Amino acid sequence: MLLSTHMKDLYHHIYDGEIFQKTSCIWHENTLMDFFKSMLINLGYSPRDDIKKVWHRGDKTVVVCFADDIYTCRIPRSSASISEVFDSNTVVITDNRVLWPTTYQVLQLPETYFGIYNYRPQQQEWQPDRRFNFSVNRLDGKRMTLFLELISRTLKPNSRIFDLERDYVNFNCWHWSSTNDSTQAFQQNFKNEFQFVPDAYQKIYQTAYDHMLPLMPYRNHNLEFEQSQYQVWMNIVLETYSSESVVALSEKTFRALVTPVPWASYSSRHTIAYLKGLGFDVMPDLVDHTYDHRVENELGKFGDKLVDFYYLATTCVDKLKTQDFDTIKNRCLAAANHNQKLLAKMQSQWPVDLSQWLVQAIEKIK
Repeated sequence: MLLSTHMKDLYHHIYDGEIFQKTSCIWHENTLMDFFKSMLINLGYSPRDDIKKVWHRGDKTVVVCFADDIYTCRIPRSSASISEVFDSNTVVITDNRVLWPTTYQVLQLPETYFGIYNYRPQQQEWQPDRRFNFSVNRLDGKRMTLFLELISRTLKPNSRIFDLERDYVNFNCWHWSSTNDSTQAFQQNFKNEFQFVPDAYQKIYQTAYDHMLPLMPYRNHNLEFEQSQYQVWMNIVLETYSSESVVALSEKTFRALVTPVPWASYSSRHTIAYLKGLGFDVMPDLVDHTYDHRVENELGKFGDKLVDFYYLATTCVDKLKTQDFDTIKNRCLAAANHNQKLLAKMQSQWPVDLSQWLVQAIEKIK
């Protein structure tokens, strides 16, 4: 029976997850934010609003943004490109990797900052019995279209019947603007968000939307999140942002990197290339990451980025099923061990790297 009641996890319950508990990554992020807030106050800066990510002093601006895409710090309703979203008197302090030249100065944290995500998952045994693990808590337009595309791809051959048991799916409909306190509220969130989906996509996904609406919020298993990761052939990672110009990483990516299971990430353009450049093993021999260079609406071999992403992921799963499982299992374990060691090394180097980086950063903002 499909579970049509909303998941027990409200928005902040996600912080009970293993990566948050073992790494205290949110504590590290917030502590660093507080450090810069204190420094800026002492230097005479004032925050633009209660969020306290954008600070002003005279004609000078400092933006402090970790994990979130720096574009979210723009002036509300501004449509400027990432290159010109801030003026030349602005200094941006961030962990983001900005891919385009900018009119403002970007001070990227030392990349050893990602050591805050260093941990070893308690579970290591991979036993797949379904295709993908797809889990989403907060609802937005990108997550909705990814969900509806996934559901559309469960259609049985030559029929309009959805095979919803092919994957482990947990699709909560939590939304910032909602009370999020009942099944009806979650279903209304789903309705509201679909209205913002472009008309062309609404036509494509109308059948899937109509089928899933009465099941919202949807969950077709009773597994804990960590367990569901180990019972699929591939984990689908949905980073919060999928920009064409900024790579913004969160715990979602690093959890996949240290888990000995194949994964594919719908994220910013060139995210996989960036991770590979940092030294992480992204298992290119098992997973086709050629979606990584695609922009959102560009037509590719099979469709736009969304279609290509799922096509490549499905093809990879089919291929994995034909190979010797013990060999694949050992390959995934080797990748996870390598990535865990790299994050541990980053964690040990981070304090020294930060202290050296701070000297130059303070000169730019004082």
